[in-house]
Amino acid sequence: MIKTVIVINVILKIKLYLMESVGILIPIFTTLIGAVTTIIVIWYKNKIELENKKSSVCPVTECISEDTAVLERMKGVLSETNGDRICIFSFHNGGQFYSGKSMQKMSMSYEHVDNGVSSIQLNKQNIPVSACMTTLKPLMENGEFFNPDTKKYPDGLCKHHLLEDGVKSTYYWPIIDINENIIGMLRLDYVKRKTKISVDDQNCMELLAIQLPGYLVKSTKS
Repeated sequence: MIKTVIVINVILKIKLYLMESVGILIPIFTTLIGAVTTIIVIWYKNKIELENKKSSVCPVTECISEDTAVLERMKGVLSETNGDRICIFSFHNGGQFYSGKSMQKMSMSYEHVDNGVSSIQLNKQNIPVSACMTTLKPLMENGEFFNPDTKKYPDGLCKHHLLEDGVKSTYYWPIIDINENIIGMLRLDYVKRKTKISVDDQNCMELLAIQLPGYLVKSTKS
């Protein structure tokens, strides 16, 4: 009988101990869960705010940054080649004819000139592609178009513009994107003197033409 009472007392003490232990652990677990939840909420909130900041970058600021990089690269190449003007023509749509056919045009989108050489960029906008086939056809067929003497340039609108702008020698390279589409052309002008471009300068210009799509083609963001 006495043993039974002792056993019962032991069991009761164990039960009471367990109940007290659980009572102590529950607040601890509750506190831990609350702390972890708070950390997750703060992390997620910061993540959303960061993504919103990235998506709300001012397009003008982004454009200026990209354009500055292009012009700095062009400036360096113009100095290396001792040219007088380096420029980029970009192809674009220009509305539609009544027939429904799209108007294909090109505009000088970037230009850097040496000291003493006038800028012509503002006057070289929305030029019909069809008016410059004497330049574009050999450029697309040969991957380059060189004319050391613009007086011997094929007749057409391009020759008219070159002579009007006082260009004595001019050289072109196509700008091709990763889909093998020609999206523009890179041009190097010599205004102060007729110049036959060297092989090293050709390579320098070709490299720039290859690099330009990385600057000019807007990447698709997911």
